[in-house]
Amino acid sequence: MDIYRISKSEYIDDLSGTGAKLYGGRWNDKGTPLLYCAQHVSLSILEILVHFDGLTVPDHLMLLHLQLDDSLIQKFPYQKFDEIRTSKDAEFRFKDAGQRWVESQDSLALQVPSIITPREYNILINPLHPQFEMLVKVSKEDLELDVRLFG
Repeated sequence: MDIYRISKSEYIDDLSGTGAKLYGGRWNDKGTPLLYCAQHVSLSILEILVHFDGLTVPDHLMLLHLQLDDSLIQKFPYQKFDEIRTSKDAEFRFKDAGQRWVESQDSLALQVPSIITPREYNILINPLHPQFEMLVKVSKEDLELDVRLFG
């Protein structure tokens, strides 16, 4: 499977999950490294745009193209995702599900629906998994975002 990650240029080669470890994320607590990727370039862009103020065009962004064999990716049950997403304690339940998956070491990657558009998927990668070396860097390139995305 082709997957994509967007990052500032100084961090594009860092696949350690340090950012998620330092700050936490939707699927992990602080202290747990996790690499957040997406199944499509467009979803990768949407996933970073929700974190910007809408006025500033981010500079020095790069797109990293990765590949991972489908057999290394576990799919999070869509019905369970929908149940969590509509619950009052959704933030806790997503983190809990992600933490349990990381700790289980069941798979190198977990395919989860995007909160932004649940019919497309993010790919979570556990950098501490024994099969992490199976993740292949294909290419990286500068990413220029259209200024119209920022008002």
